[in-house]
Order: sequence, then structure tokens, then C-alpha cells
Amino acid sequence: MTKILMKNSFLTTLLIFFFACAHSQNPTPISALTNLKNNINLLKKDKALKHASWSVCVMSSKTGKIIAEYNSEMALTPASTMKVITTATALSILGSNFKFKTQLEYSGNIDSLGTLHGNLYIKGGGDPTFGSDRFANTNAEVILSDWIVKIKSIGIKKIEGKIIADAAIFDNQFVSPDWTWEDIGNYYGTGACGLSIFENQYHIYFKAGKNIGDTATIESIYPEIPYLQLINNVKTGKANSGDNVIIYGSPFSNIRILDGTVPLGKSNYSVEGSIPDPSFFFAYYFNKKLSENGISISQLPETVRNMKLDKKFIDTSRVLISTYFSPNLESIVYHTNLKSVNTFAEHLLKMMGVKKAQEGSFDAGTKVVEDFLASKKIDIAGFSMNDGSGLSPLDKVTTKQMAGFLLQFMNDAGYDAFYKSLPIAGKSGSIASLFKGTVAENNLRAKSGYLSGVRSYAGYVTNKSKEVLTFSIIVNNYDCKPLEMKTKLEQLMLLIAELD
Repeated sequence: MTKILMKNSFLTTLLIFFFACAHSQNPTPISALTNLKNNINLLKKDKALKHASWSVCVMSSKTGKIIAEYNSEMALTPASTMKVITTATALSILGSNFKFKTQLEYSGNIDSLGTLHGNLYIKGGGDPTFGSDRFANTNAEVILSDWIVKIKSIGIKKIEGKIIADAAIFDNQFVSPDWTWEDIGNYYGTGACGLSIFENQYHIYFKAGKNIGDTATIESIYPEIPYLQLINNVKTGKANSGDNVIIYGSPFSNIRILDGTVPLGKSNYSVEGSIPDPSFFFAYYFNKKLSENGISISQLPETVRNMKLDKKFIDTSRVLISTYFSPNLESIVYHTNLKSVNTFAEHLLKMMGVKKAQEGSFDAGTKVVEDFLASKKIDIAGFSMNDGSGLSPLDKVTTKQMAGFLLQFMNDAGYDAFYKSLPIAGKSGSIASLFKGTVAENNLRAKSGYLSGVRSYAGYVTNKSKEVLTFSIIVNNYDCKPLEMKTKLEQLMLLIAELD
């Protein structure tokens, strides 16, 4: 009996030993969720984030609950991920098929000799796409040529009056008062005007000097901006150093100060700035086209804004000549999110104010968005919106609000158009080069955001169980190079995509 017991005991010990060895060679795999949480814990100890404020939130579309988070109720500056909220709300409020309209009108009368005794009015409808090169049917030359044909078809050969730009659908505050001085003179700080053209941008073409430190000369400007005064302090930088030019200048001011550098060895090097007064430029540009096509105008172009300031008569009894319609909103939102076009987002924000409050202003637009978030059962405590694009450093949102909004918007009529507008991992937009050969490729869709000291991402990904997850990541005030922080957040997003 004892021998048998000893033998059985020996066999049992042997089995335990082999099981332990096998177990040590094939440890229980760590779950994808644990991997994600471990990465978040590592980031908590990361020196680059020691002085930073940062947050992440991942939510399940199946349960509506948070899967993983850190500081998800901390209000942070989101940068361009604010466009996610702006564009989604616009699709719901205005509708995917909404189109902006720009109208050509005249006042006065046309005599038997073809002279218009009155004015031509260009009535803006808040369209940000007129003259944009991002769409097939927005070419300004084509549209304006069609207008000229229609003007001639009603018998106008000469105008004893002027071209008047009417941008009154929006207020005169083109840019958010919270934008920085170094932003508002540049192409990404054009803001929103009731009558816009060429995305309210112009190009300054530079020729670098022969040596580093030499003055870079201005070769040309396109389009020609009337009365523009450029104070050029731009120097020649190192070869391949990129566009480091800052254009300083405010709305309605024709003085622009140019600082910074362009790369050594470059000529005809384009730097883009914001047109000082878009509606006046529109009137000036059309005035020029009319003259080139044989229609003389006796007076200089004007804007309704200036006429109101000067207390001049503005004729509201006008005759419609032609109406131009923009691409539909779905198409505009696609370009807004794919290429992060600030001016499109600002126009959408103000247009929502027009739709809901008959007021085309930043305040009216942001109130519409706040009300929309509340209607989606999003707690907006801590939320602060000062523009539509995210350029304002005073914008604030929590990752819980962002991820929660993305989740709730999945049930909105505008969701399909919105989802299609987001950049696709490994394929398009700012994440075209990311996640190739991983589960995130052609799966994860996200809008990125970047300001000085700010990195952010927000979007959707389908996990291995075919469940859609929403996520938001925001980092403010990190202590490393932007590319290093970008890499850290990419790793975090990949772990989110790998969730079961």
C-alpha cells in the first residue's frame, strides 16, 4: 500500500512538474484590453508627459460604456478635432444636401441703349467654396464668365453705377477674437465672410537669396489684391527648411508684415495669406472681369459694410439675374475633415447660426452646437467652443464628451456622410501613411489635431468582434518634439484597434 501510494504521489508530482513547465513555456496571453491599459499606465510615467495635461477615452457602441480611459473628464484644447463636432452638427442641422447660394442682382433700370442706371449686387450666402480648386464646379473664372453672359443677355452693355458686394448674411467678425496674432494673417486664419472667393487666400511668390540670411525677394502676388501693402522682412533659410513665413495683419487692414524664412535655392516659392477684405476683393475682381469683357463701370467697387459705415443708401429693391449654388454639404464636409480646412469649418459654424438664430456669428453658431450636444445627452460641463475649426487655444472639450458625441451621432441621419469624411488609416488624409499592414489599416477613421503643444485624435475603429468603438485622445503641453508625441499616440491608437 505504501509503495502504491508513493508511486501515485510520484506520478502526481511528475504531472504537476510537466504542467508547470508547459505553463511556463506558454503563459496565458495578455488581453488586448490589458495591453491598452498597460500602455496608458506607461504614458502616465512618461517624462514627456510629466508636465502635460492629457486624456484618452474609448467607448463601446454596443454598451455605450467606457472601455478604457484616463482623465476623461479633463477639459483640454482639442485643436482641429473640434472640426469633428462642427461638421457632424452641420450635417444634422443643415442637412447633407444643403447648398449655399450666391446671387447676382441689379438695382435701377436698363435704358434702350443698354446702360444700367443703377448697381450690380453680389449677394453672398456664406459659401466658402466659390473659386475653390477642391471641387469640379467651383472655378471662379467659369462662374463669373457665365454671369457676364447673363448680364449681356438682359441687355446690359454699360453700368452707370458700381459693383456692390453684400456679405451681410454674416457679421463682420471674420476671425475669432481668441485667435492668435500670428495666425490671422495666414491662409489657415482666413475665418468666415458672408461673401468669400478663393477660400479668401492669396499667394505671395518668393525668390530666396543667394546665401543663408539674405533677403528673400517678392516675385509676384496672385491674385492681385488692391491697395495691399507688404512690409517684407523675410530672409533665406537653410535648404529644405520649408515655409517658415508668418504673415501679420488683421481683417480690413491692407498692411501686411512678412517675417520668417524661405528655403535656400527656391524661386517662385508660394506662401499663402488671408485676403484682408474678401467681399471687397470679390467686387473688385468681378469689376475687373466685366471691364475685360467690354462692360464699363463708372464707379469704383464698394461693399455693403462700408456703405453702412458711411450711411449711404442701399437699394433692397433688386432684380435677380442669376443664382449660383455650391457643392452639397456632404462634399464640403468631406474636404473639411480630409484636409482640415479651417475656413470651411468657420463658414459652417456661422451658417448654423443663420439657420437657427438668423444670426451669422461665432456666438450664434457655437450656441447651436452646444444645444445640439445637449440634445444628444452629452454633459457639456467644461465644454467651451470659440470657433468651428479648433484654431482657438481657448477651445475646451473632454475626451469623454468627444467619444460620447461620436457614439451618439451614429444614430443621426448625417452619420453616413460624416463617417465617410473622416481620414482612413493607411489610405487618406493625415493618417494616410499610418498603420499599414495592421488591423487598423482601412479600418480606423480619425480626425487629427495639431497646434503648438497640442496633439489630438478622434474617430472610430471596428474591433476584432466587429464592434464599432469611438475614441478620443488629447494631449496639451507635452515636453518632447511633436513627431515623438505623434508616435506615442499612434501606438495608443493601434492598441485601441487591436481590442477584442
